[in-house]
Amino acid sequence: MKSIVFTFTRRRNNHTATRRNYSSVTVFLKRYGAISLFVFVYACGLLMGSLSAKGADSKLLDGLNFLFTTNLSARMDQPVFSTFATSFASDFLFLLFVFLCGLSPWGMAVTLVAPAFKGFGVGLSAGYLFITYGLKGVGFYLLVILAGTFIFSFALIIECIQANELSCRIAKTVFFSGENMQPVSAYVHNFLLRSFYMLLITAVAALTDMLLWTGFSGLFF
Repeated sequence: MKSIVFTFTRRRNNHTATRRNYSSVTVFLKRYGAISLFVFVYACGLLMGSLSAKGADSKLLDGLNFLFTTNLSARMDQPVFSTFATSFASDFLFLLFVFLCGLSPWGMAVTLVAPAFKGFGVGLSAGYLFITYGLKGVGFYLLVILAGTFIFSFALIIECIQANELSCRIAKTVFFSGENMQPVSAYVHNFLLRSFYMLLITAVAALTDMLLWTGFSGLFF
């Protein structure tokens, strides 16, 4: 009799533990699923860019120089303000793409492109500097480029999360409209406000790039 009771209790405890684990996973995915997804996609792009750096030719690197740091000589010769303008303009294109995705019911399907491509460019730039300049390139990247890249990457991922959420709400309103649907205008207002904050962070990232390029690039090249 005791063994039957013990077996029943153990099964019930196992079932309860399984249900708690499932609940914990559900809560985690609900809270951090979106950011985990975008960070993972960014990391995959980063890895692919690093692996592609060795086989990249000069034409590809020159063509991507506007979006990523792949031509140091061109960057070194430009005026100080041009460094800020170039950095801000390239980051702004990514932010604008994600912003427009957020205002479209189909945007959630293509939002992942931005962090993937940005991660690819960051990995390509880092790999190119390491292959071309060795340890000096690594030091240059860590001291001069990494800070601005990290700040903007943070802003980009946050913008992707916000855009994906709004795009989903717009899609539900367009394709599954019903009486219980909340008006999407309030979400659009919040999205516009938060996007403005991400734009300010992008400007901070570009300013950081400018200051670090001006202050430390001469130590390496």
